[in-house]
Amino acid sequence: MWSAEISDFSLFQLFYFFLIYSFLGWALESCYVSCHTGKWVNRGFINGPFCPIYGTGALCMILFLTPLQNNLFLQFLGGVLVATVVEYAIAALLEKLFHASWWDYSDKKFNIKGRVCLVRSIQWGALCVVMMHVLQPAVAWLVDKIPRFWGEIGIMAFLIYLVSDASVTIQQVLHLNEKLAYLRESREEIRAKLEKTKLYTTKKELAEYFEQLSSVEFLRKWRESVEETYAQMEDRRQEERLRAEYIWNEIREKLEYKVRVSEQNNLIQRRLLRAFPKLHSLNFDSELQEMRDAIQKRQKEKKERKERKQ
Repeated sequence: MWSAEISDFSLFQLFYFFLIYSFLGWALESCYVSCHTGKWVNRGFINGPFCPIYGTGALCMILFLTPLQNNLFLQFLGGVLVATVVEYAIAALLEKLFHASWWDYSDKKFNIKGRVCLVRSIQWGALCVVMMHVLQPAVAWLVDKIPRFWGEIGIMAFLIYLVSDASVTIQQVLHLNEKLAYLRESREEIRAKLEKTKLYTTKKELAEYFEQLSSVEFLRKWRESVEETYAQMEDRRQEERLRAEYIWNEIREKLEYKVRVSEQNNLIQRRLLRAFPKLHSLNFDSELQEMRDAIQKRQKEKKERKERKQ
C-alpha cells in the first residue's frame, strides 16, 4: 500500500514529508509566537508538536511545484498561489466546522475575509522557494534513510496518535462552544429578569451597565444595589419583598454558576486560547472574550500569590 506513487513520490515518502513539515511548521509558529508574547506558547490546533496545515501546504507544494524546480520565479508564484488556496480553504473549513475564526488578517491590506492577505501570501511564496531548494533535499535524503519495515510501523503509530490527538482536540473545541452558548443563554436570561426589576429606569440604561461589567463585577454591583433597594422597600407589601428576594436569589445563583463556567477551563482549552490569540467565535465572541479575561485574571492572581510567598 505504502509503495503506491503519486507524481513519482510513494505514499511512504509523502507521509513522512507531511509529518516532518508539520513538525517544522509547529516549531516555527511556536517560536515566533513565543518571542512576541515573551513566554512559551504551544502553537497548533492539535496538542502534539505538529501543525498539520504546514504539512498539508508542504505536500501540495512538493506535488505541484517540483516540475518548476529550475524556474525560481514561477516556483515563487506557484508557492504564493498554493499557500493562499490551502490557507483560505483550511480557514473556511475550520469556520464551518467550529463556527470560529482561528486567525484574522482583517487588519492587513488586501485581505480576503480576513482568511488570507497579500503580505502573508508573499511570505509563503518566499518560504516555498527556501523549502524546495534548501529543506526538501535534506528531508528527502532523511526519509530515504528510514528502514522500510520500521518506517511502516512508524506510519501506523503516528496515524493512531494523530487521529487520537485530533479527536481529543475537536471534542474540547465542541465543548468550548457549548460553554460559550451557555454563557450567552445565561446573559439573556439574567437580562430578561433584570428588566422586570425597578433598579434601572430604562432598558437602555440596563443594557449599557450590563455590557460594561464582567460577571464577577456585575455580581458585586448587583448585590450592593439590592441591599440599597431593600432599605427603600420597608414600606412595601410583604409580597413584593418576597418576590424581589426570589428574583435576587435566582439571578445570584445563575451569575455564580456563570462565573464558574467562565473560569473552569481545562488544559487543552486554555492552550488553544493562548495558541490562537486572534481566535474569534462567529456566534459568541463577547462570551469568548469574557472567558479569556477570566483566565488572565486567574493567572494574574496566581502569580501575585506566588510572589507574596517568595
